[in-house]
Amino acid sequence: MKSDEFFREVDEELQREKLAELAKRYGWIALAGAVGILLATAGWVGWQRWQEHRRTVEAERFAASEQRAAGGDAEAVMALLDFAREASPGFAALARLRAAALATDEETALSALDAVAADPGGDPLLKDAALLMAASRRIARDDPGELARRLEPLAVDGGPWRHVARQLQAAAQLRAGAREQAVATLRRITEDAEAPPSLRGRAAELLDALGAPPVRSTS
Repeated sequence: MKSDEFFREVDEELQREKLAELAKRYGWIALAGAVGILLATAGWVGWQRWQEHRRTVEAERFAASEQRAAGGDAEAVMALLDFAREASPGFAALARLRAAALATDEETALSALDAVAADPGGDPLLKDAALLMAASRRIARDDPGELARRLEPLAVDGGPWRHVARQLQAAAQLRAGAREQAVATLRRITEDAEAPPSLRGRAAELLDALGAPPVRSTS
């Protein structure tokens, strides 16, 4: 007999003795409670293992969908969206964001992004990313002034997406004819030391084109 089988049999025998002792000392009510605890523990362990297996399977399915999506065709986009309908919230959001980035059809892309943004239990960072991606597609079709106002919560100081949000906000303001507001928004980008250099550079170029170059430091 293998050692692990021996220890398992000993463990099972000890459990039977414990249950028998409980039955003698406290009656069948205590015994039923002990059995319930054992069953609940077994169920919890089983649930955790099933969840781990499910996450592994989901990761593999998402990777397969991503590989198919490399071609960027409509079928690949649909594969990602089909996966998202059955996936857990995190994987579903990632699949929809990826599908929206690949989709050439505006309505398909916006529908996927709106689904991520509207998910009440979704990750806030992913929801905000979906809002920004949708805003970039809506600048040419929605009311630009209203769009700029909707972006303001994402453009606040300290916001994780503020740099991209301000760039989109300035574009919407320019489209709405709000030059002074756009200049102020672009200055917020150039004056933010944490903004990526590429974004600061583009903002400075736009300010130059608008005749309102950023203030150069003399120090």
